[in-house]
Amino acid sequence: MFTARTPRRAPVRLLLAAFAALALLLSGAATATTASATTTGLDGVWACTVPAGYTYDQVSMNRTCSSGSWNAPQFRLRTPAEGLTACTSAPGFVYDYITWGSACSQQPGVTSNAYHLRTPYDGLTACVGTPAFTYDLITYTSGCSLNQGTQATTFRLRKPVNGLWACQVPSGFTYSATTQNWDCSHIQGVPSTKFLLLG
Repeated sequence: MFTARTPRRAPVRLLLAAFAALALLLSGAATATTASATTTGLDGVWACTVPAGYTYDQVSMNRTCSSGSWNAPQFRLRTPAEGLTACTSAPGFVYDYITWGSACSQQPGVTSNAYHLRTPYDGLTACVGTPAFTYDLITYTSGCSLNQGTQATTFRLRKPVNGLWACQVPSGFTYSATTQNWDCSHIQGVPSTKFLLLG
């Protein structure tokens, strides 16, 4: 009796296991398809507005996005990334130089600026600061100027640490000493204060 039942139960168990595996496989395939469909993103797509989380690197003036007979801007969306040259900066990024051209312009014959995006790191010289960093040196260059051909300041970004001489005391820190020199001067030739961070 016992040996007669074993062959009958084995196929049933195998069949149930096969159905369970098939159901799991189909469930996983559906999940994978849904996930890949939602993560394709809008990078490189032309759109009438720029949604949160994106920047753009080209503007086309046409009637595609116009509500009348006039031209309106259409934007080529880009996901912000290290080294991307974009028409606007993006949260979590700084930029280390500005270029000029017609790609970002919304007026015929008028050049506009574009920003070379960088992920901030300790020691990067950037055109702007960011709340997660302080800076310990200001330099001057035309590469960061919003007005073509004039000089502007650049900032050597530093991760705030105890014992760093910095031009600015970041949130969460205080300072134990100061010194006067030209490292942090926003006006060339005029000394300014530098702070020894404590935190």
